[in-house]
Amino acid sequence: MPGVSARGLSHEARRQLAVNLTRVVTLYRSILDAYIIEFFTDNLWGTLPCSWQEALDGLNPPQLATLLLGMPGEGEVARYRSVWPLTLLALKSTAYALAFTRTPGFQTPSEFLENPSQSSRLTAPFRKHVRPKKQHEIRRLGELVKKLSDLTGCTQVVDVGSGQVVQTGPRHRPHHVVRWVDSTALCEELLLPLENSPRSEARLLLTGLHACGDLSVALLRHFSCRPEVAALASVGCCYMKLSDPGGYPLSQWVAGLPGCELPYRLREGACHALEEYAERLQKAGPGLRTHCYRAALETVIRRARPELRRPGVQGIPRVHELKIEEYVQRGLQRVGLDPHLPLNLAALRAHQAQENRVVAFFSLALLLAPLVETLILLDRLLYLQEQGFHAELLPIFSPELSPRNLVLVATKRPLGETFSVLETEDS
Repeated sequence: MPGVSARGLSHEARRQLAVNLTRVVTLYRSILDAYIIEFFTDNLWGTLPCSWQEALDGLNPPQLATLLLGMPGEGEVARYRSVWPLTLLALKSTAYALAFTRTPGFQTPSEFLENPSQSSRLTAPFRKHVRPKKQHEIRRLGELVKKLSDLTGCTQVVDVGSGQVVQTGPRHRPHHVVRWVDSTALCEELLLPLENSPRSEARLLLTGLHACGDLSVALLRHFSCRPEVAALASVGCCYMKLSDPGGYPLSQWVAGLPGCELPYRLREGACHALEEYAERLQKAGPGLRTHCYRAALETVIRRARPELRRPGVQGIPRVHELKIEEYVQRGLQRVGLDPHLPLNLAALRAHQAQENRVVAFFSLALLLAPLVETLILLDRLLYLQEQGFHAELLPIFSPELSPRNLVLVATKRPLGETFSVLETEDS
């Protein structure tokens, strides 16, 4: 998916981008704020302009991937069956133009060409019980941390939220610190590895791979407040877990913009995997009907207990193999309702017939979701720049493997064009 590179933007351009993003998010908030499970109960299809309904109605999943999300299958050419309304085309163009690009400096992860389950670039200890996604992330972030350490003269690295590391050798063993990291207060224990070096001489690189919610904010604040922390490489995730207020907005600029508020639903939507869903659309598998089935179940739940809204439904195995009434019965049981409630089969069949509409609406929300992620990450860039630091966002992972693939890199002195060295893949 095309987009804008944060690295090519001046400080003023970044501030203007924040202005544009808040305006667009406000304009399409009704789509971003909608829950797809309320597609039928809240008549979400009816909230779209009639011209949009006419353009999208009847499109099959591969056509949605190609025409709406701009992610055609291999060798496929976009062919519109009708002239789309300018407002829908404007939405599509705006979503492309304002989101940070997620395309890394390499085409495909070459490490998985021989074996899609095992990275050829990692030795066995690093691959044990580790999925390909995490193998890819470990290697790419490890390379970036090494390059950034060399560029900034850092000799020690603190990996926050690193999990377990097996100590296999006598040299360069990691020093583990088990502490709660507060986003609002500095954690002295976080820097215990520095006790072996004089504080005045220490140069530390702080990193976190998919630091969840406020943990990413804590990393930024530790970088900002500790003089010995010379560099930062942070990949955030789980934006819905950010404190409100406190976790967003961080920058004075974004906080002063009308419409900057991002409620839970918008932040949760920003964590979806756009590329993965586009691939599912291209394959047009039966698993796409899950959203439609869940939305139909919500209508039955509301009739039985109107006060019960959007209850969590534990995963129902092999949904795509079930008839819609079977799914509803199992879903009722999972939320504590009588699975033998009389069902309006005609209504359920009518809902099932609108499966492509459900998919189309969800695709619209996914098209807009990267704008919310861009605003959150842009706010972090501006926060660091307001304090006089140098910060960039680089697409470091393959988005098909790792949806949250943008790393925030920050230093306390300018590095010039050397940031371009960080996002390329080593041969």
